[in-house]
Amino acid sequence: MNQHQAWNDYIQHLNNRVEQQAEKIKSLETRLEKLEAEMEVTQQPTSNIEKIEYKFDQLKIETLEGTLNIGFTPGNGIGIEDVSIPQQQSSPTKSNTAQSVKDNIVKELSDYLTNEGPKHLQSIARQYNKEIDATYEQFILQDIQKQLGNRVTHYMEQLSRQNDVAEEKHYRNIVEQIKQEINQSLHQFMQNKGDGNV
Repeated sequence: MNQHQAWNDYIQHLNNRVEQQAEKIKSLETRLEKLEAEMEVTQQPTSNIEKIEYKFDQLKIETLEGTLNIGFTPGNGIGIEDVSIPQQQSSPTKSNTAQSVKDNIVKELSDYLTNEGPKHLQSIARQYNKEIDATYEQFILQDIQKQLGNRVTHYMEQLSRQNDVAEEKHYRNIVEQIKQEINQSLHQFMQNKGDGNV
């Protein structure tokens, strides 16, 4: 009987080990299911729209109206009318100086558009094998001209956020930045237009 008891103890011990292993397997399977569920959630594709391109070259356009936005990305949900510039209290001399700088910058950029704008626009149009008639050229340049004040104000507000006063030392930097924006916008405008006359 002693041998029989030893076998019973051995089988009981094996049975206990099998039950422990079964519980351990069941626990691991539960954890694995949870991890797989978490991975499915994190691996679900997200909507990411990089760029939307509109092809208007197949449309017949009799009149073209609108605004060529300089420095704003179309489709960001904010129109130029929706952009507000926070008003800050400043001393009269600072605001007069800032207004004077702004007026000078706008005047210089207006002169640039009047004197250099047509040549520059025609040069960019040639780069993209486009032809622009004088009426449309004036429309584009006037559209840009209308936005100059807002763009200058934007850069001057950036200076005020940095607690820097808009003075003559910033004049050249702002002028050059806006000229770059104009150039980039015109290139993008020509690039996005269909082949042929614009």
